[in-house]
Amino acid sequence: MKKLNFKYFQIGSVSVLCSVIFVWGFSILSYGQQLKSEPLETLHHQYQQLIDQGKLAGVETLIIHQDSVVWHTAQGFTNLDQKIALQTNSVFFIQSMTKPIISVAVMQLVERGLIGLDDPIKKFIPEAENMKVSLTPNNGVNGPQQLATNDISVRQLLTHTSGLSHGLGNSKLDKQLFKALYDETLNYKGHTALESRVEALLSFPLVAQPGTEWYYSAGADLLALILQRVCNMSIPDYLDANIFKPLGMDDTGYNLNEEQSKRLMGLHSVNTEGQLGLHKLQVPTSGNTVYGGTHGLFSTAYDYAQFCQMIMHKGYWNGKQILQPETVDIISKNHVGNLYNEKGAGFGLGFSVVLDPTKMARPGNKGQLQWGGYFSTHFFIDPQTQLIALAMTQRMPANHQSLGELLAKYVYRALD
Repeated sequence: MKKLNFKYFQIGSVSVLCSVIFVWGFSILSYGQQLKSEPLETLHHQYQQLIDQGKLAGVETLIIHQDSVVWHTAQGFTNLDQKIALQTNSVFFIQSMTKPIISVAVMQLVERGLIGLDDPIKKFIPEAENMKVSLTPNNGVNGPQQLATNDISVRQLLTHTSGLSHGLGNSKLDKQLFKALYDETLNYKGHTALESRVEALLSFPLVAQPGTEWYYSAGADLLALILQRVCNMSIPDYLDANIFKPLGMDDTGYNLNEEQSKRLMGLHSVNTEGQLGLHKLQVPTSGNTVYGGTHGLFSTAYDYAQFCQMIMHKGYWNGKQILQPETVDIISKNHVGNLYNEKGAGFGLGFSVVLDPTKMARPGNKGQLQWGGYFSTHFFIDPQTQLIALAMTQRMPANHQSLGELLAKYVYRALD
């Protein structure tokens, strides 16, 4: 497979559809034979309503069908306070959309026989031995505990069934963990390297026995540390050599250069008066030294689409074999039984996966993979229909319902 096939042309500020529909102010691309334009125009209108209502600053949307970009728009503002318009090919801090990338990197090690999915992680991270489990997370870190009855495995880190937490829950333990890992400066709580953050994470008790619950966790940081220790390479160097450069993801990394920084969409949040505006603190674009697996990467919609295309095409894209087809099949299967918290869905190795569309509260074919990031970035991959869709903004806290659900609703309506 080659790079994405862009099919569009633009005359001044007017973009022209192949169906001879004129739309002002954004780039529209030619539709695949099975896509209808009206639902996508409605999606654009729905996003614009959220912008006009002050719920979103701006959003970039990219939709790919049968390897052709059929829709690519940027609307609203990259900086709401200064009314700077958002442009296509903007850069976003993708937060937890880092997790699928790290998961793919780990699966490359599995293919090479360097690690096994059911290996205990203490084999690579001895600090993870003799973990304890909190019996009452609401009592915090000093509540009653018991020893874990089994070791955490690599597979459990990939599927969020390790018993680790992310610090995003409402229990006292979660809130204490969040403060130990992160802080309000949008950087890291005194951590200057991944090892420090992993050490802090492992100093807390688990919230469940390994393998017994699906609980969203920072386990991908341990996956990144395993990657670093097994390969004896820095995480940025490994990702550049084995994923980013082969796929042509030139705008993806833990730090940005000057030109990329100018394209970064500002982070927005709601102030005490209930108004959306530029957040008082912005994500540092350089000098970052904690190369996490949970989050930490910057990317663009186009770059991340290359990663999605690789998954959709069974590990092969841009003339490079990133994963073997059988590995992508393993990634795309449910590994958690009925533990996942969304009806009709399960969880694979780094992605949620649709199992039974008839039970879903959102549209999606069987086998659809998806995930999102805390600053409101979202994607899905539908191999059945050769469909990829991404919606990217920068809003804290996340606004997935408005972003991701609208994306899926109208993109699937565009399919005959």
